Amino acid sequence: MHPLDFISGSPNLYLFQKESIKTNFGGFLFLIYLVAIILIVIYYIIDYVKNDKYIIQSFTHTNIDLGEDKEEFYNPNVNFTIDAFVLLKNHKDSHYFKIYDNKLSKFIDPSMIFTKKVKDFDIYILYECNDTNCSNYDDLLKEFKNNKIYTYSIKISHDYFFLDHQNKNSPIIKNKDGYNIFYKTFTFSTRQSSDLILKWKNIEYKEKKGFFKKDWEDHCGYIESSDKTSYEPRRIVYLTEDKTKIFLSLCNIYFRVDNTQFIEYFRKRISELDIIANILSLIANIFSCVKIGYGFYSNYFINFKIVEKILNKNIPTKKILKIEQSSEMNDLENNKFISINDDISEKCLDKNNNEDNQNSANNNTDDVFEEESDNNEALSQNIPKLKKLHFFDFFLNNIYSLCKKRKAQKIIHLCNKIVYKYASIDTLVQNQIILENLFKDYKWNQPSLNNEENNNLFIQLKTYL
Repeated sequence: MHPLDFISGSPNLYLFQKESIKTNFGGFLFLIYLVAIILIVIYYIIDYVKNDKYIIQSFTHTNIDLGEDKEEFYNPNVNFTIDAFVLLKNHKDSHYFKIYDNKLSKFIDPSMIFTKKVKDFDIYILYECNDTNCSNYDDLLKEFKNNKIYTYSIKISHDYFFLDHQNKNSPIIKNKDGYNIFYKTFTFSTRQSSDLILKWKNIEYKEKKGFFKKDWEDHCGYIESSDKTSYEPRRIVYLTEDKTKIFLSLCNIYFRVDNTQFIEYFRKRISELDIIANILSLIANIFSCVKIGYGFYSNYFINFKIVEKILNKNIPTKKILKIEQSSEMNDLENNKFISINDDISEKCLDKNNNEDNQNSANNNTDDVFEEESDNNEALSQNIPKLKKLHFFDFFLNNIYSLCKKRKAQKIIHLCNKIVYKYASIDTLVQNQIILENLFKDYKWNQPSLNNEENNNLFIQLKTYL
């Protein structure tokens, strides 16, 4: 399973026994970031409560034939009503015409609701004649002329609907009571026969419900446009084989449905999870921008603090002196190159001078430490200390070539060079190789120090094991 672990991260490096260097400027930026987060959350909540909950997309498709599988979509069942009339001076509708369904071979009462597929709509507006010349219609025309009537009207109505894109139940609101209808009124000459070609426009509506609900789909349509064609002379039709009934065809009405053109709507609800995702995404992007901007400051500030920590550190010279003395004694004791005669003579002299050396050493110890303390103060006074710099000095160092004459910029630039030199991987690896070679030729003065467990922190850890 080890090769599959892509979660574990790389080891971290620490600065000054901390995970990172904390700065006042970083804290100030984080406070601004928190305020921005609060404002973003408030804005998204208000926007979600007040505005639309659905995203709507619409497309007009052309030259796309969806095939026979979409026949119900292209050729839907629609409830129609149709009426033909003339309007007299007294504003009362006077019906003179008959409505005939050519597909079903039957008459339809005016204003009666009938259901038909759009492509099966084939309706005639007729006038029943008394003879083959339809002389009674000529008499009617004279009556129309006396009343200054030269046209008649056809009113076609069909199912009503409207699109409510933000309705949570259904975006297509269809009228099921028949009170609200779509209708169009067309005017024709009373002296000519005509064709009325209606163009039907289909609408397909889809809604994505998500993972746990089935997607919703519905369709509707309407009369988008129409074309009229007139004929001379008037057309006479016979509706029975024995030609006992003769009719004058005033108008033939049918639909033309284009299977390659329709309107498609897509709807998707904006859920609470979408709002949370948008907020988190924006927060992450803002944090990345703040972090990048802060990097122009922190990269140089950290290098400055490292060098400042090194230069401003007090040197405990008393401890250093004691370590040096003990180191020298150990070196003499463990020196392989001292001759036997020298060693014997030194031991004899040590016996004779031991008491004198011991007394003189005790007397001189205090003097040495007093001198060392004075040297400590002088040494600490000679140690250079970096002065405090303004935070904008670290930003300016990003364009060091333009402002390198400033003293503060030179200080930051040199601090960068020091850290880049001694903290670079090639330098660390090279020094580690050299140090390892030195260890191979070095005899430990205290073998116990070569044990990693002889460490205060390891000793404290063992107390809990």
